[in-house]
Amino acid sequence: MTLVLFVLLLIGQAAVSKPAGCQSEGPAVRAVRTVAEGIVAADNARDLNRVQASYTPDAVLIPPNESPVRGWDSIRPRYEALFAGFSPAIEGHLDEVCVSGQVAFVRGRNLGSFVSRGPQPSRTLNDVYLMLLRFDERGAWRISHLMWHPAAPPAPRN
Repeated sequence: MTLVLFVLLLIGQAAVSKPAGCQSEGPAVRAVRTVAEGIVAADNARDLNRVQASYTPDAVLIPPNESPVRGWDSIRPRYEALFAGFSPAIEGHLDEVCVSGQVAFVRGRNLGSFVSRGPQPSRTLNDVYLMLLRFDERGAWRISHLMWHPAAPPAPRN
């Protein structure tokens, strides 16, 4: 929870000015960008192993209108169901990347679609997200928290 509060403070400060200690370029920022872009590529490839490698074992997903999903063992079934039912066609856009010491955040948007692989209808994707990352003991950046919500209200159903 401390990491979440720290990053939220950084983001709040960013609304006024660039946060103190926030790097927006350099090797660490490039590594964080690689993780954010890599998870989109892993999703589009339906590659569960690459997705898992992007997350810390204790990662937390905070989906819209749902309770937080804690730990890879709870996150994994969500990805298995997604990949079984859909072929993701995600276009990721990074709007902001900030690295400060051993923590980082990425604010971005995901557009595209989830193309149905079965009887359920395909879905359009238009989400904004906040991704928190930390530098782990193995020397890699990994996603510790991922929060998202629709960027626009859903279209009315006919």
